[in-house]
Amino acid sequence: MLLSMRHAYSVDTVRAAEAELMAGLPEGALMQRAAAGLAAAVAGLLPRVSGARVVLLVGSGDNGGDALYAGARLAKRGAGVSAVLLDPDRAHRGGLAALRAAGAGSPRTRSG
Repeated sequence: MLLSMRHAYSVDTVRAAEAELMAGLPEGALMQRAAAGLAAAVAGLLPRVSGARVVLLVGSGDNGGDALYAGARLAKRGAGVSAVLLDPDRAHRGGLAALRAAGAGSPRTRSG
């Protein structure tokens, strides 16, 4: 059996590439692309999006924002989306607003 080699990039390399890309894009465009990709990947795992239940485990910062915006996209397609915020004080505000605007329930914290 022949195994293929996988290559990983350092955090600094990824951040430098993101900074270069973001410099040429409107604010928030990269996050929207990530959210669209995540929502599409989740939708591909579901038999159907409408009526499905999706739970987001949301960290802080931009990765959490990606998840919240993806959840908003899924909610707009009819999924019942719930979010659990690991650090509510550092949750991405724009992503939270998008999730609420899409009709998802109020996010919960891990303590309840």
